[in-house]
Amino acid sequence: MRVLFKDLRRGAVKVKAENLDDLWYLSQIVLEGDLARGETARRVKDRDGERSSGGERRVITVGIRVEKTEFKTDSGVLRISGVIEDGPEDVVSIGSHHTLGVEPESVVTIVKNAWSKIMLDMLARSVKSTLRPKVLIVALDEGEASVGLLRDSSIQYAELSRNIGGKYDLKGRAQRKREFYAELSFMIGNIAGKENVSRIILAGAGFEKEGFLSYMKEPGVELAGRCVIENTGSSGRNAISEVVKRPTLKMVVEEANSAVDIKLVDELLANIGKDSGLAVYGLRDVAAAVNAGAVEVLLVSYGILPRERKAVEGMMKAVEGGRGRTHIINHESEAGVQLDSIGGVAAILRYKLNY
Repeated sequence: MRVLFKDLRRGAVKVKAENLDDLWYLSQIVLEGDLARGETARRVKDRDGERSSGGERRVITVGIRVEKTEFKTDSGVLRISGVIEDGPEDVVSIGSHHTLGVEPESVVTIVKNAWSKIMLDMLARSVKSTLRPKVLIVALDEGEASVGLLRDSSIQYAELSRNIGGKYDLKGRAQRKREFYAELSFMIGNIAGKENVSRIILAGAGFEKEGFLSYMKEPGVELAGRCVIENTGSSGRNAISEVVKRPTLKMVVEEANSAVDIKLVDELLANIGKDSGLAVYGLRDVAAAVNAGAVEVLLVSYGILPRERKAVEGMMKAVEGGRGRTHIINHESEAGVQLDSIGGVAAILRYKLNY
């Protein structure tokens, strides 16, 4: 995210979204009751005041009083809906409902009555996210590859599957395998070219990862210098999850929020499963732990914020004031779904509580 303008005295911040992570951050920053201002295309009214289907379309700037936001990672668009409060009255009707579609490269101005510390921290995190190198994990099997880009908001997956033939057609099989490697190399190169990918982890249970790395080292094939090998006991997306959870790769993946999400939720669920007393979940029990000053890490699913924002933000502020950590998780990710299944808010504790 790029911050183009900031005037906190007036509650106004103007930003440019640069990627899908930025849209996810904006979906958490733009709240009901805020004013969001951005560009939209509308047809110019004809002489009778009606919009003709064949009339001229103009790009205009409108400000809407936000009623709701909607963002799904696979859509690539953040939808901000509400009532139009300002805009050219010859084109829009003040007071009518409208939805702004925010995509990468869109510019949006957000006006709040007050920017909370949590919202400012989230804005700062989104700016750092753009500059932070990303990790790509490629899980390989014969003719199969699952590719996972570790974003802050989630792991973005892509799949490649090709029939390379049986072991009795050695010549044709070898050629088809090279074609598969070439196609996979092209896919990885495209992702690395668009994203700031610093490391590519080649994972899997067999020897395909070594075969692919050998191909990547051939003249004319780039990116081999960014690749490392990691053995796993599983394949496909399970292998990617296995890699993310490994402490040996902490230095490689810990900067990506999606990797941290999985690790923290795994730690939470492990403590719950062991009945260690070092994990609580649900609003009531988490609030009690926060009041006792026992929370080391507070985990919040974005899915709970629209209905419990005031209570959750109060807990987040208290935890950070007590030198604890807070971590917001995308409710559409694997870790977010797990957290939502136990109430959407949970905590890892410093010590056991005696109720």
